[in-house]
Amino acid sequence: MKTLICCLALVTLAGLTPGAFAREPTLASVEAKFDTTTNDKKQDAELDVYIKNVDGQDVGKSEGNEGLWGKHSTHIVTLEIEGNPTKTGVAHGSIVLTFHPHGGDTWKFNYKVTLKFSDDSSITKEVFGGVLTQYNTARTDPL
Repeated sequence: MKTLICCLALVTLAGLTPGAFAREPTLASVEAKFDTTTNDKKQDAELDVYIKNVDGQDVGKSEGNEGLWGKHSTHIVTLEIEGNPTKTGVAHGSIVLTFHPHGGDTWKFNYKVTLKFSDDSSITKEVFGGVLTQYNTARTDPL
């Protein structure tokens, strides 16, 4: 019986293609594009951008993004990748924006995050109608 099971296992392994042992794609880059709409982000206000995996751990980040983001302007932020996150772990994660204004500030924006993976696939998430203020300083959106 053991011999039969071993033979079946060998036949099964022999029938697998090299691609069957391929590694899962990993996160290669993350870019966030912010389009300010009708209310700018002031010069001294900072924005932190995080990508979290399905378990809530940071897999990408860009902190302290400051500068005037005027009305009807576009700004691109490139995130640093933390570790070696897999596509499966990231696919059902989230985007977290944290706003650090100095005094009163209301920033209105749309944004698009593009995650690119080692197999040239990508995940894109677009969010419209975002608002962050000195009273509402964070938001979390699912990927």
